[in-house]
Amino acid sequence: MAATTMTYDITTVWTEPDTAPRDSIFVGSFDYDPDTRTVSNLQGKLSESMTGEADAYPDDSMVWLDLDHQLETWYDTELGGTFAATFLNDTVDTFDSTGEDTWSPQAGVTAQGIHYGHSTGTENPGNAYALIFIPEDPTAALTQDQIDTLAYADCVPTHEDGMSAGGGMMGKYCMTGTSAAAHGTVGTMHGYPTSQQITAADSNDPETPAASGSSLSSS
Repeated sequence: MAATTMTYDITTVWTEPDTAPRDSIFVGSFDYDPDTRTVSNLQGKLSESMTGEADAYPDDSMVWLDLDHQLETWYDTELGGTFAATFLNDTVDTFDSTGEDTWSPQAGVTAQGIHYGHSTGTENPGNAYALIFIPEDPTAALTQDQIDTLAYADCVPTHEDGMSAGGGMMGKYCMTGTSAAAHGTVGTMHGYPTSQQITAADSNDPETPAASGSSLSSS
């Protein structure tokens, strides 16, 4: 690990009006090198808000998916930070698409949230991901425009404790969280990004201060 690389903890929330008080939440960690603006080792857990009792996090009984495969990252000059996405599977294939883009939030909107392979009769691979944004100062509060870009998808076949049965979270449909401002529509269950908090991990130098993250609303 480079000398300037630090580890951060992250919590990202997509509000889910249809499953309240349960929300879709990503809780994880990543390494960040400010000199190269490189994000690595992004991994964590994503809650499935259609599962469990009607209790809010952290007192929930939701099913949590392990997202351990960081497969996408890029720097955005306009927004001033780095995007990174971590997946359940070791492939990005998530949404039904005949093009090269089979995972992005916009691909999900175009596919109307339908899982990968549906149009060709291919078995649903059951992928899921969380897309986060890290500003150049990782612990700085995000702007509303940055919050709007956060997205997730959950195409995992419904857990036995879920509300629905079928090939995805809702039959052929995945559960997604997007903002109308960034992607033209909210998620398939009306979920949208509302907050992200990044703090320096305890594994770093104890003298390193941990700043607060951001909490903004979007629709």
